[in-house]
Amino acid sequence: MLKIYAYFAANYGLFMKTILSERNIVVVLFVMVLITFSLAQEDSKKMEKAFTGVQQHNARQLLVQQATPAEKPTTFLR
Repeated sequence: MLKIYAYFAANYGLFMKTILSERNIVVVLFVMVLITFSLAQEDSKKMEKAFTGVQQHNARQLLVQQATPAEKPTTFLR
């Protein structure tokens, strides 16, 4: 047991240096940025889909209102 502890204690600094090297930190940050942007893209697609759905609904209502006869006749001046 003492040998195992001595081994880990001696190599702890080397172990931490390899894990916390600049290259590994850059790789982890890059992966996190990719994940963040992919999630943001999915959310923006959902928001765009909902927004276009609202626009289509409003356009349909406008078409229905235009298709029904108006209460007052409209005149166009030329």
